[in-house]
Amino acid sequence: MWQAFSPPTTVELTELVTRLWRGDDDALNRLQLLGAEAAPAVPALGDAVRQGGKRLRLDALSVLEGIGHEALPAIAALREAMRAADPDISVAAANTLGAVGPGAVPGLIEDLAHADWRVRYAACLALGAIGAPASEAVPDLVRCVEDPREDVRSRAVWALGEIGDHAALEPLTKLFGHAEGSMALRITETFARLGSQQRSVGEVLRDRLSISDEDLTLSAARALLELRFHEEAAVWALITLLDHRDHDVRLEAILILADAESKAAPAIPALLAARADDNEEIRSFATVAISKIRPEYLR
Repeated sequence: MWQAFSPPTTVELTELVTRLWRGDDDALNRLQLLGAEAAPAVPALGDAVRQGGKRLRLDALSVLEGIGHEALPAIAALREAMRAADPDISVAAANTLGAVGPGAVPGLIEDLAHADWRVRYAACLALGAIGAPASEAVPDLVRCVEDPREDVRSRAVWALGEIGDHAALEPLTKLFGHAEGSMALRITETFARLGSQQRSVGEVLRDRLSISDEDLTLSAARALLELRFHEEAAVWALITLLDHRDHDVRLEAILILADAESKAAPAIPALLAARADDNEEIRSFATVAISKIRPEYLR
């Protein structure tokens, strides 16, 4: 009988995979607990991904994700699964390829040019999950930033931030100059993750501190403070938002100022005024922010 504390034999693994095909939850749990020790079952799990119904495919993908790098022999099956019309299977396959790691990168780069946008999207998701070891995909991901489909563009920008290669900064900076809405927000988040020391990025972000788009102002201000560029301009933009009619906008501005700590000292008068806000949450977090920025004002 298979036991949790002993390495599984080939016969025991075969039995567990057979039970997985039958929908046995206990077999699924045991295979997931084994992690990389279930690697000898990778070919059989790859077959399950190709041939099973939805539940079996998702179960097999879950086990392969836990196996991680050792699931490399299943790459072909995983890439096929990324092409599934069912988004649950496609996304699960992408996450599993992300767990497989660098060995999956060459195939994923090919998938970035696939005719189906859903495959391109899933490939971006997988490459972002792989992170820095997927740096060779940066030029292709940069091209995906101009993809006709917004979902792909947004996920490509996210992936570039997860990979963290500064080669993406110049094209993203050019794109940011005319980006709008969710894409502009995604790019500001990526700039912050890259931790750039290029002043051109800071200047572009500063130019987008526009109160006509509150979400973008908040995102740009947060990125500037994290990058340590144009911090004074970012703080004053946030101070302006402390009078905004929307409670969520005021609250987010307060939270960003609190994280900025002493750099947000010019916001103290506005934060003191916020302690009299009609909203209890605003009053509470304004007090927290003051305690982090200039605690002597609370004595």
